Amino acid sequence: MSSLGRARWGIGALLAGGLLVNFADRTVLSVAAPQLADEFGWSLSQLGVVLAAFSWSYGLVQLPAGALVDRIGVKWLNRVAVTLWGVASLLLAVAGGLGLILVSRLLLGVAEGPFMLSAAKATATWFPTAERGRATALFDGATKLANVIGLPVLALVVGTWGWRAGFQFTGVLSLLFAAVWWWRYRDPAEHPRLGAAERAHLAAGGARVADRPRGSVLRPVLRSGRMWTMALGFACYGYAINVVLTWMPEFFQRQFGTRTLGSGLYSAVPWIVATVAELALGGWLADRLVRAGRDPMKVRRTVLTCGLAVGATVGFAGTAPSVPAAVGWMALSLGGLAVAAPAAWSLPGLLAPPGAVGAAGGLMNFANAAATTAGVVLTGWLAEVTGSFGAPFVFAAAVLGAGILLYRRLLVPRPGRTTPAATPRTEGDEALAL
Repeated sequence: MSSLGRARWGIGALLAGGLLVNFADRTVLSVAAPQLADEFGWSLSQLGVVLAAFSWSYGLVQLPAGALVDRIGVKWLNRVAVTLWGVASLLLAVAGGLGLILVSRLLLGVAEGPFMLSAAKATATWFPTAERGRATALFDGATKLANVIGLPVLALVVGTWGWRAGFQFTGVLSLLFAAVWWWRYRDPAEHPRLGAAERAHLAAGGARVADRPRGSVLRPVLRSGRMWTMALGFACYGYAINVVLTWMPEFFQRQFGTRTLGSGLYSAVPWIVATVAELALGGWLADRLVRAGRDPMKVRRTVLTCGLAVGATVGFAGTAPSVPAAVGWMALSLGGLAVAAPAAWSLPGLLAPPGAVGAAGGLMNFANAAATTAGVVLTGWLAEVTGSFGAPFVFAAAVLGAGILLYRRLLVPRPGRTTPAATPRTEGDEALAL
């Protein structure tokens, strides 16, 4: 790596850092939810609406955000967006009622909308195909690590100083990252530390270094049945993992009577397992198998379907007889989903039409956000009606079963297709195959 240069891995680390902050902004409401519900007198159904507010605006901006990522570029779009993360959190910290709370969460959804798409676009731009599994695991693994670090830290802040302090903390953190992003992120064409050897390595390995749109970016994506299948498969993954992300602290407090700090610590354990699983297996495994000459379609299909199948064990968590049992089932479920995640997030950079990685990622994350919004609200309603989280977690397992069927349909190996290790690919080839 040293002979080629390390600029691309510096970019990967920056993206990962951004997603650590990004998910802390999202998660703080889940940690503060019991205090907010008590202070404002919300029922579980009302709390579900508040928790889902972020997903409403986040989902609605995904398609335009994807097109803007392709048109404006990763650097400038996020210079504005990341600054707004901090503004949204600080607004909620001074909220005195439901109105401003909803406005601040809606603003956060709009502001955070482009970043995951930018990470997928930047990874396709900055990394060759054979390194993309690890690079994707690096930024997506940060979303799990954010819960490992964030849940106990935010639980400590909220439990000690109250829910307003939690939003003050994430607001300041977001503004600090905004300054780092302005200083550090550059595209390959203008990066001062990208040497000739590393630039050649990117070009030879299939990185979309000059991936610029020609004409409309949304039209070819929206007209592609393959892109829709990819998006719906990811929506099934997103439904399950975001139900757990959003409701886990509340689940431990309601089901087992734990306190705020205790629920944060218990919730962190499954995310530790998920982080290790994604970084140690999710990205490394796919890259290693592809470099060894395995069919890329079969590799990603196997990783995705097996990961989602293990993720379906979340169905056992809602009826677990004790906290350790519930933690164990959630850890197993999130570990499986974490292994599948890098393969899922690598698909826009591999399957999208030329110049449309952001738009393809936008469609995928739009479907994910729509499923997440429905899942967060439905989970609260089902838990309130049935008196436990058993039914909503079983339903999440069924949704993952549908995701397995969709990915098996999408990732069908094509006879005679050679692997990237065997035959160099052009950028056009890469848009058509894994």
